[in-house]
Amino acid sequence: MRRCLKPKEALFRNSKNQRPSSHSQIQRNTINQHISNDNNTHILDNLTRFHVARNQVEHARHVFEKIPKPSVVLWNMMIRAYAWNDPFLQSIHLYHRMLQLGVTPTNFTFPFVLKACSALQAIQVGRQIHGHALTLGLQTDVYVSTALLDMYAKCGDLFEAQTMFDIMTHRDLVAWNAIIAGFSLHVLHNQTIHLVVQMQQAGITPNSSTVVSVLPTVGQANALHQGKAIHAYSVRKIFSHDVVVATGLLDMYAKCHHLSYARKIFDTVNQKNEICWSAMIGGYVICDSMRDALALYDDMVYMHGLSPMPATLASILRACAKLTDLNKGKNLHCYMIKSGISSDTTVGNSLISMYAKCGIIDDSLGFLDEMITKDIVSYSAIISGCVQNGYAEKAILIFRQMQLSGTDPDSATMIGLLPACSHLAALQHGACCHGYSVV
Repeated sequence: MRRCLKPKEALFRNSKNQRPSSHSQIQRNTINQHISNDNNTHILDNLTRFHVARNQVEHARHVFEKIPKPSVVLWNMMIRAYAWNDPFLQSIHLYHRMLQLGVTPTNFTFPFVLKACSALQAIQVGRQIHGHALTLGLQTDVYVSTALLDMYAKCGDLFEAQTMFDIMTHRDLVAWNAIIAGFSLHVLHNQTIHLVVQMQQAGITPNSSTVVSVLPTVGQANALHQGKAIHAYSVRKIFSHDVVVATGLLDMYAKCHHLSYARKIFDTVNQKNEICWSAMIGGYVICDSMRDALALYDDMVYMHGLSPMPATLASILRACAKLTDLNKGKNLHCYMIKSGISSDTTVGNSLISMYAKCGIIDDSLGFLDEMITKDIVSYSAIISGCVQNGYAEKAILIFRQMQLSGTDPDSATMIGLLPACSHLAALQHGACCHGYSVV
């Protein structure tokens, strides 16, 4: 059986260890002295558990490596530590090494390593691990099967996720929440609501996690009536005071363009976190209340001393672009550089759009060149910006660069590009764009 579970080591390479700080080195030297004086597996086991419990994963790993034959429980603890705290790849490395050393995984091993696969979107590795669970006869275990369906759903294979769910002999609340969250994540509104109904027909009562999973797709579908029903259910079950549920509710109301409801919920939350603030700011931007978004951002940063998340900055940059508030946009850009957030692709795309809509196309082009990761939104934003500012030839040139980079344009890209062809009377380019859109 163990021969069947040999890992494919070529899939991943160990990442380089970071140079430890002086404090870290002192701790490790102390541990080394302790180990040499008390070469006792029990002590090392307890030390590893001690560091894992305090999220000191690298210290735990250092002690763990000194244990001659760690128990499967300890292997599971280390795999879980990396799956929860990053680097996720190390969780998969440890799993493969565990197999290599002849340690048989348990039903608790698979949920941890599959969580790492989900975080990395490593569906092929997840499929291999699924095969290992099947070989060991653990696929039907409720923990393993739930982890598998969750991994497949988060990686976009909803057919396999549904298959896993259908073959489960016992579906608990966690399993139902996992399949509901998977369909909601991919904005499949009708299927998500149908699953919630089936869940209740099966005698399972939705909890706060169910509510939080369902709300995004309700907002996307603009299903206000359903959203209000979920809100009423949350109030009855006393979920609505939870900051996560409240954030989901206000986000749903904002997407349904009911800002007064969203703001009322926001104001009732006592302990607002950055995500709650970001959702309300994003709600104002969605509903085109840009000045309210800027005012709330200033309140968050200057009155409450909170640091904005990348999603918050992306929303505020969109507000700056809409208002052509270049000074505010430049101040945000400076903050992003200082805090290192400018490398975030979503924020970078918003920055390109802001500069372009404010007529500063050279800065937009310069920032596009500096971006490490460019996606379809990056190219579409700069193409649209070039066209709006009269740089039609540059727009067509960037479109060619986009094609050469292997990024396929979408309808938004083509809509942004066609005016450039019209402006240049470039029939050949226009015909090519038309053909590309039809295909």
